[in-house]
Amino acid sequence: MSYLSVVSTLAFVVFFAVGPGSIPWMITAELFSQGPRPSAMAIAVLVNWMANFVVGIGFPSLKTALENYTFLPFSVFLAIFWIFTYKKVPETKNKTFEEILALFRHGNGSIAESSNVNETQMQHYPNSQINEDHSKMQK
Repeated sequence: MSYLSVVSTLAFVVFFAVGPGSIPWMITAELFSQGPRPSAMAIAVLVNWMANFVVGIGFPSLKTALENYTFLPFSVFLAIFWIFTYKKVPETKNKTFEEILALFRHGNGSIAESSNVNETQMQHYPNSQINEDHSKMQK
């Protein structure tokens, strides 16, 4: 039984580190432009700390109920969250903000044509530097 506890603890730490544990800190900066970024970061961090609070409050009851298997439910949920993150959160490496917007707009992981991306950018961020650059290129 002690080996299962150690393995469960390690699984929890690994899946948390590559899954929901890092999301509020790194991906928020990549997915939001400068204007809404502080609000998005505040919401992401609030949700993260609320989840930590729920884990802290629920752990004693879970420990009493499951004894040696206490970390098993956490490991299962974190594996599910990791799979969700892997499948649904787009890769943002070497992509511009417009390309990331297009990934979320289409939802299928493919990037839209550049004209559609710029239209989307202009609708959501009409005064951005990107739109000024696009207008110069159109002339």
